[in-house]
Amino acid sequence: MLTRLLALGGALVFGHLSIAQEPAKPAASAAPSSAAPAAPPAGSVQPAKPPAAVSAAPVASLDLLRDKEVVDLFSSLPVQEDGRVKPLDTLARFKLLRFSGKQSGISATRMDEAKGAVPVDDPATSKPLVDAKGGKLRFTATEWLLVSWFRPDIAKQLPVFVVDNSEAITELELKAKAKRDRYSYNEIEPGRTALMRKMQEVRNVDQKQRTPVQRALAKLAFDFLDYEMILSHFDFARAPFGKEAASLPAELAAHVKDGKADWTALLPKMLDYFKSHPEAAAPMSNPWLREYYRTLVGALMSGNEESLPRFFPPPVEKIEVWHNPGTILKSVLDGTTATTEDLGHLTRYGKLASTVTDSTAFKATLKELHANTTKLAAARNQSGHIGLELHYHRFDYFYNALLCFTFGLLLLALSWVNPATRWGRLCRAVCILLTLGGTTLGSAGIIIRCLIMERPPITSLYETIIFITTTAALLALIAEAITKKGWALAVASVAGTAGMFLSIRFMNMEGRDTMEQLQAVLITNFWLSTHVPCINLGYTAGMVSAIFSVIYVVLRVLGKVHVGDGTARDLTRMSYAFVMAGLFLSLVGTVLGGIWANYSWGRFWGWDPKENGALMIVLVNLAILHARLGGYIKEAGFHCCGVFLGMVVAFSWFATNQLGVGLHSYGAMEGAWMWLYIFWGLMTLLLVVGMVVAAMDRRAKRPADPGSAVIAEAEAAA
Repeated sequence: MLTRLLALGGALVFGHLSIAQEPAKPAASAAPSSAAPAAPPAGSVQPAKPPAAVSAAPVASLDLLRDKEVVDLFSSLPVQEDGRVKPLDTLARFKLLRFSGKQSGISATRMDEAKGAVPVDDPATSKPLVDAKGGKLRFTATEWLLVSWFRPDIAKQLPVFVVDNSEAITELELKAKAKRDRYSYNEIEPGRTALMRKMQEVRNVDQKQRTPVQRALAKLAFDFLDYEMILSHFDFARAPFGKEAASLPAELAAHVKDGKADWTALLPKMLDYFKSHPEAAAPMSNPWLREYYRTLVGALMSGNEESLPRFFPPPVEKIEVWHNPGTILKSVLDGTTATTEDLGHLTRYGKLASTVTDSTAFKATLKELHANTTKLAAARNQSGHIGLELHYHRFDYFYNALLCFTFGLLLLALSWVNPATRWGRLCRAVCILLTLGGTTLGSAGIIIRCLIMERPPITSLYETIIFITTTAALLALIAEAITKKGWALAVASVAGTAGMFLSIRFMNMEGRDTMEQLQAVLITNFWLSTHVPCINLGYTAGMVSAIFSVIYVVLRVLGKVHVGDGTARDLTRMSYAFVMAGLFLSLVGTVLGGIWANYSWGRFWGWDPKENGALMIVLVNLAILHARLGGYIKEAGFHCCGVFLGMVVAFSWFATNQLGVGLHSYGAMEGAWMWLYIFWGLMTLLLVVGMVVAAMDRRAKRPADPGSAVIAEAEAAA
């Protein structure tokens, strides 16, 4: 039913059958609208435009929507999405991230050809929107969501949509900006008919065959539809029947006053009406029902039944998901009776829109809603960890860790200019502190995620990135504490910087909440805390070994290291130790994974791409160790194999998830192959250079390879 409803609702919204009015202006009558009308498709019937009124309707104060108490109450409001209870702030962050590529800081500016970036004007006052100091006004994620809900006339002017390819804008016959730029709703809206037509064309093209322009158009169309639902979310409280309210049957019109509905009385009456007038349930021939569908789609605020934001916890005795304003409104179309509790929720929630022009009444309504939702969620033991999650996102542990690792790496590079001087020692000491700080922040972020989700640390591809990055830095720091040579410190800084950057880039590309509910096969804390960390520690050891080998090859090319000297011995010793650790961890992790697979899927081994990737790591580690022990590879050859090991680890860790086949095909993301090919290309270049160096070493016919003694010592110690 919901799929059919959303398909019809999408047709209504994008067919320009919306009744929302133009943004409120001085001497205009319309209240803030949720979706401005545009030119209709050819042949469509236009509802008559309402006559202009004499005075402007009252609108919500922007100061109220940015009031700290209001923002804090909304931010900490429990919401259920994708089966998980989270703060509304999290929902707002990832909606905004998907649209604009960032979680906060949307500025109230527009581009003027003559003046550049200038503040947008408040349509209600015609005054520019600036902060208290007259500078750019920036909205946090929650503030942006509130403005979108209660002042859509302002929200439509904000540069929310990021478009990665300007040709997509040109395709809509709109004026494009830079190659990658941000656009407001109002800038895209004139091309909405073309956008929907293009979307239908793109849907017929296989995703892998789409051009960059087609991908940009598909994303923009999806985001545009999603944002329209956000903008019209409270239309059920403002004007559920829009301009067609006058055409309501008398028995229904009695419960609609000034366009606003008394849902407690109206929904039961609508249910009775449809039972006695089944012919009225045809929205395309029933104007007021068509408007009701449009309102319903906005109230749902999502086109995916599984990911509806749900605001109302059911009574304790009912084992079911939370309810959404749209699901309550949909009950009359399903032929079911809305409960007294749901009608109360809907009325209380809708009261936010009707009281938003009165700050005192609005805050009182919000406090009541917040207290009631929190109490019901606690009674169902579904409160989540709201306060902890708010802290986690606001502090942004992994971004701060990235800053620590990056500055630490810069200081380490500066220390190499004059390593023996006081300046060099100072830079190195600060680098150690920053790298320790980055590792601590990464560890703290992982622990907090575990506390929020109440499970071990790794269940998604994103979590493997932050886990492998943090453990790589930690293991490298331990190696540095043992060797005190500085090279392990360099590995810690490089791994931390690259890994944390990758985690942030991955999250931005995915554009969705990184704390996901467990898949059914993962619902076992025993295997999550044994197999998954073990196999990921195997990835960690392999990547750290590869980084040591990369450093060796680069230094050999630069002439900073010579075969058998002290630095070469140190790099070889540490890389060799991590190869041995990687073999042990990968082998144990693979066996544990097979046992889990037998427990979950009924077979120990199925030649799944992920399983094959894990086996490849084990075999490559074994081959490296045997080749070294047998004398088939010397020092440079060993590090060439280390570079190849890094390529294999990247395949098993990342590429197998992008194949779209097998039982481990989770975490696929658009654009991943390009970055994998770039990584493999660079590593292949290093491998070729390393092989040339190894060949030159063989031609030199050195009488002995001092590195072999190092390997023997490491083997004896192991």
